[in-house]
Amino acid sequence: RQQLMAFIDKQILAIDKEIEKTLQTDVELKTKIENVCTIKGVGTLTAVSVVAECDGFELIDNKSQLVSYAGYDVVERSSGTSVRGKTRISKKGNAHIRHALFFPALSAAVHDPKMKALYDRILEKNPKVKMVGSVAVQRKLLVLIYTLYKTNQIFDPKHEENKQAERLKKAA
Repeated sequence: RQQLMAFIDKQILAIDKEIEKTLQTDVELKTKIENVCTIKGVGTLTAVSVVAECDGFELIDNKSQLVSYAGYDVVERSSGTSVRGKTRISKKGNAHIRHALFFPALSAAVHDPKMKALYDRILEKNPKVKMVGSVAVQRKLLVLIYTLYKTNQIFDPKHEENKQAERLKKAA
């Protein structure tokens, strides 16, 4: 049993070294991954996993397409006009992305005030099902990763406030 654990640890280290080696050879990719890692809760492995699963967002044109690709799009169970069920995520998309974002979402919901506010707001509506709030944070993280990767910018927690102040300046 300990031999197996040692072997697995050795493989994990080898994979981590391979990821670092790849990032060192591609400067543009490394910069984009570092920008994505400025999001609280998102580390190099998460960023690389999401970007790799989405093939560098090459075929993704917008956020809603990405959300659908990852399986975070909302579907409603219905049949005709009489049966209206609960809404839920489709899960028809890439499960690897959802797996990669699970723990970062939990971390972000604790350490990032905006993600915590989102999680708490959803938990207020349905306190029994905490997974709904976690999925909402995962979706938000995915969209943030996409935006930062595409725009090649670092995460600014005050982005919304700055944007709103800019709009007010233009209006005045």
